[in-house]
Order: sequence, then structure tokens, then C-alpha cells
Amino acid sequence: MAARAPRVFADVQKWRAADKHTGIGKDDGIPYTYEHIAEPPGPRASIYRVESYIPFVKPTPLHRDVHYVPGNRLDDFLHGWDEVAAVIVDIRPMTEHEARGELSAFRSRVDGRRQ
Repeated sequence: MAARAPRVFADVQKWRAADKHTGIGKDDGIPYTYEHIAEPPGPRASIYRVESYIPFVKPTPLHRDVHYVPGNRLDDFLHGWDEVAAVIVDIRPMTEHEARGELSAFRSRVDGRRQ
């Protein structure tokens, strides 16, 4: 019989600070932190790189998308995301210069494959 893999974060316990509004919670074994804040955070970056994939049924290959979303449009972009088939795997802040560099490198890489 194969040994079961240990559960990730099994040793992380729920915790609540004295103020009762700050702590560590667990949702179906997945830990998260929570705290009260004075106001919602605004965009920290000019651009957010949002990477997702669509898990098509085989034999269709996976489909990967990378969106370069202006910081002030991130909330609108993510609104309703749970209603689409794509799965977000990474969101990271970047500068417009970095985003343009990635777009240029992508085009060069793909154009190189066509030749």
C-alpha cells in the first residue's frame, strides 16, 4: 500500500489576535490571513500581469493566456472571473516598461518559430 503524502499546512493552526479582527484562518485546510484595514488598497503598480490557463478536455492542449492589465482596471478585469473556464495561476505587479519588454520578447520568440 502506498503511503499517503503529508497534508501541506496540516501543522498551521488557526489563530486570532486579542482584537478579534486579526488572525490566521483556514478554509478547507488552506490557511489565509485577515485583518481590518482603514480603506481598500488601490493599485500598487501601473500594470498587473495576470496569467491563466484554460484546462480544455484532451486531446485539445492547455491554453495559456497572459494579460497585461492597467492597475486602475484590475478590479473590473477580475469581476466575474469565477464564471469563465480559465484558471488564474499568477498575478504580479510590473512596470509598463517590463510589460512591453515581455510582449516584444513573446512576439520575437513566436516569429522565430515560424521561420
